[in-house]
Amino acid sequence: MNKRHVNQKIREVCEKALQKAIPTAEERQRTTRFSAKLAERLQKKLEEAGLEAEAQVEGSIAKDTWLAGEKDIDMFILVSRTEGREGFKKVLEVAKKVAGENFLEAYAEHPYIQAEIDGFTVDFVPCFKLESADKVVSSVDRTPFHTLYVKSRITEKTKNEVRLLKRFMRGIGTYGAEIKIGGFSGYLCEILILYYKSFVNLLTAASDWRKQEIIDLEGYYTNREEDARKLFQEPLIVVDPVDKSRNVASAVKEERLSEFIAAARQFLKNPSFRFFYPEPVKPLPVEEIIRTMDARGTSLVFLKTVAVRAVPDVLWGQLYRSQRAIAKTIRRYGFSLLRDDVWSDEKTAIVFVFELHSRFLPTVEKHLGPPVRKREDCERFLTKHLGSNLTLSGPRIEGDRWVVERKRRFTDVVELLKTNLENEASNTGIASQISKAFLSQLEVWVNHEVKHFYLTNPSFALFLTEYLRGKPRWLQ
Repeated sequence: MNKRHVNQKIREVCEKALQKAIPTAEERQRTTRFSAKLAERLQKKLEEAGLEAEAQVEGSIAKDTWLAGEKDIDMFILVSRTEGREGFKKVLEVAKKVAGENFLEAYAEHPYIQAEIDGFTVDFVPCFKLESADKVVSSVDRTPFHTLYVKSRITEKTKNEVRLLKRFMRGIGTYGAEIKIGGFSGYLCEILILYYKSFVNLLTAASDWRKQEIIDLEGYYTNREEDARKLFQEPLIVVDPVDKSRNVASAVKEERLSEFIAAARQFLKNPSFRFFYPEPVKPLPVEEIIRTMDARGTSLVFLKTVAVRAVPDVLWGQLYRSQRAIAKTIRRYGFSLLRDDVWSDEKTAIVFVFELHSRFLPTVEKHLGPPVRKREDCERFLTKHLGSNLTLSGPRIEGDRWVVERKRRFTDVVELLKTNLENEASNTGIASQISKAFLSQLEVWVNHEVKHFYLTNPSFALFLTEYLRGKPRWLQ
């Protein structure tokens, strides 16, 4: 395909994707009417409670950059700074009455509420009402300034360019700054489009982004790029137009950034609708899953426990932290870990997946001692290993240091995990709520033993299918 044909194909694909990404008139009316009425109702309740606070819709709804089908509403409650954080508690008590019974209270830099109301997911977020972004106390205090900044610069054309970018990001799995994704926030997408002017311009530029690429819409660090790189340590630097000390891209994981760059290159080379709206993945038949696991020749170990009741950011923060801790334990005892992942439907179950080269290890392991020249270390080593019932061979000298071959404490990774996870005192590094979940229920499956759960849980079946496939859906 020559360049002219590729460019024509890009235009056709983008037009088709945009038609589907723009909310219909009916959806737009329903969403704006609901958010406006909710703000009005909350404002009335705040006034009835005698509180000086302002209910205000923020985020993509306020900026008219949301995607068709999105049901997330950011309802901010602006409180006078003189009220202090006590004011946050007071306004959230009012918000709870508006939210009804179906809400979760969570804590980031300060408390907020997430509620399900009439099919919408609403975050009630208290923040301080400030005159300028220079006086922010926490990150959410900037949000009203972000809204004002974008609304003052965005046009009808760039709104749709933002929608294209958001839809592309969602299609390739890099959209969302929440902990589960670690990708690009809506505000970051808006800033990127304001900077590059169009979706295609951004993809073209991103294809050649360097490590710690700097995007500085207001030119705060013009001719001072190294200062920015010293201040911000993240892989991508997008200076916040309303606060030069903040990197809008700080939440973007290196993996998500790399996926976006790779997908941008592939799209410009071979444009396709699948980048925006990938074909749904169908779980493989269980017989094929078993054949695939057998063909790998590895040991897939599944740790299943009950779900934790928490807002998604808290839940996934605890899941990722626990995943890292368990992986560290597995490696510490000498097992070779090929890959690991975690799944949860956020309502009923959690499953950690650890793929090892082998479930079992030999009884004996080689343990290196200190160099002979370190007299005191040598004395301690010999005292510990001479005559120990764990010593199978040695101690002896190899080269310039003592060596011993000793009996492993664990030769079966399943025994290791059960011993560690069923004993709360051993859960070093595992998040508290996940540790409690393991104590209440823990099932450990290896390879085929996951079959029943695979057959009875379609969401997990989809996850395991994609795990074993191991290739992004946009890559053909």
